[in-house]
Amino acid sequence: MVRNMAKSKKSIEVGPSSDLMWIVVNFAQSWNTWAKALERSLRPGKLTVSQVTTLQALYYAKKPLSPTEISHVLPLETHSVSPLLDRLHKRKIITRRRSKSDRRAVEVEMTPYGMELLTSLSPSIKDAMEKVFYQLTPPERETLVDLTQKISNAAVDYLGANKEHLASNAKMMSGLSSGGVILSPVKSKKSIRKKSSR
Repeated sequence: MVRNMAKSKKSIEVGPSSDLMWIVVNFAQSWNTWAKALERSLRPGKLTVSQVTTLQALYYAKKPLSPTEISHVLPLETHSVSPLLDRLHKRKIITRRRSKSDRRAVEVEMTPYGMELLTSLSPSIKDAMEKVFYQLTPPERETLVDLTQKISNAAVDYLGANKEHLASNAKMMSGLSSGGVILSPVKSKKSIRKKSSR
C-alpha cells in the first residue's frame, strides 16, 4: 500500500503545466495588470473599468438594459451594480427610468453626454490595449476569446446560473470583446481575418 501511495504521489505533477489552480492565479494576476493599464487610459474621463464596460454594454445592446442584464457583463453581483449606476447617474452619464411594460423594472440608458465621453476615451483605450496585446497575432486574439468563453460557460454550468440569461446576452457580450480585449473598439471576426490576410 505504501508503494502504491508513493507511485500515486509521483504521478501528480504540480507546476505551471499541470496545476489548474496555477492557471487561475496566473489569469487573475494578468487581469489585475491589464486592468491597471486600462485604468490609466481612463483617467481623463475619471471612469473605472466597470463603468466603461457598462457604457459599452449599453452602446452595443442598442436598447435600454436592466441592472441585472448589466451585471452579466461585469465581474459584479447584481446588488453591487446599483452603487455603480448611482455614480454614473449622478454625473448625468446614464438615465434610469421605470419600464413602461413593467413598472417594477428599471431601464438604464446612456445619455448623449455619456456617448460623447465614451467616444472621447476610445482612442486612449485602443492605444492602451494595443500596447498590452501587441504580442498576440489576430488569430491568437481570436483563440483567447474562444478559450475564455469556454471557461466562462463551464463556470456558468458549475454555478447553475440561468442559461437563458447567458444566451440573451451573448450578442451583447460578443460586441464587448475585440481580440480578447474588453473595452477596445469592436472588430468582427471577419474584419480580424481580413486584416491578418493582408
